[in-house]
Amino acid sequence: MQHRTIATPVIKTPQDLDHAVQHYVTSDLQGMALFNHWQAIRDASLEVMNLEPEGDRIPGEDSY
Repeated sequence: MQHRTIATPVIKTPQDLDHAVQHYVTSDLQGMALFNHWQAIRDASLEVMNLEPEGDRIPGEDSY
């Protein structure tokens, strides 16, 4: 039996996250490759959720 090696995605930007989700949905991943992709997407999603958009900052807020 031949095993394929699939690299776990490195997700740094929201665009990388979108690409990783598309790949996850359209791929036939199994076993640890499936879990590793899911975990990378989950971790990146949580990180994106915690980012504060620059436009929502109050001027001078950091001076108090």
